[in-house]
Amino acid sequence: MCMRCDGYSWDEIERHTDLMIRVHGFTTVHVAAAAPWTYTIGALESWDQPELLVVDIDPVVQQALVLAVVDDYADRGEIIPSTLELLDVELVPVDESHLVGGLVAGWEARYSMAATAGDFVQVVPGPSWFCAECDPPRRLDEPAGPF
Repeated sequence: MCMRCDGYSWDEIERHTDLMIRVHGFTTVHVAAAAPWTYTIGALESWDQPELLVVDIDPVVQQALVLAVVDDYADRGEIIPSTLELLDVELVPVDESHLVGGLVAGWEARYSMAATAGDFVQVVPGPSWFCAECDPPRRLDEPAGPF
C-alpha cells in the first residue's frame, strides 16, 4: 500500500521523502500494480547519477536490487562494473517514451518537472535470475510501442 492510500497527506509524504533523501541520499517508491515497479528519488540530487527503475519482478526483489546498486552510489559516487557483474544485472537508459503517463510521478512531483532521457536507468536482471519458464522483465530502453 502506498503512503497516500494509507491516509498520509501530500505534505506528509513530501516531508518523508525529503527526510529520507537528507538521511540516506535517496528513497524508493514502490508501485503495486499487475506489473509492479520500483524507482528511486534522490540519486540525481545526491550523487549526480541517474535514478534507478526496476519493473515486472517481485517487489521484494525489486527493492533488494535497488539497494544493492545504490550502495555503489552512496559509497563511491558511481556504479562499479564489477557490482553489476556480481549481481548479474545490466543498467540500460530508460527511453523517454516510457517516462510519460505517471511512471515516475513521485519523482516528477518532487522536482516539479517531467522526467526526460538520462534521468533514469533500468536495472535489468540477467538470465541467472529466471528459470526457463519465467519471462524476463520488459526492457524500457526502446521506444514504447502502441497500446
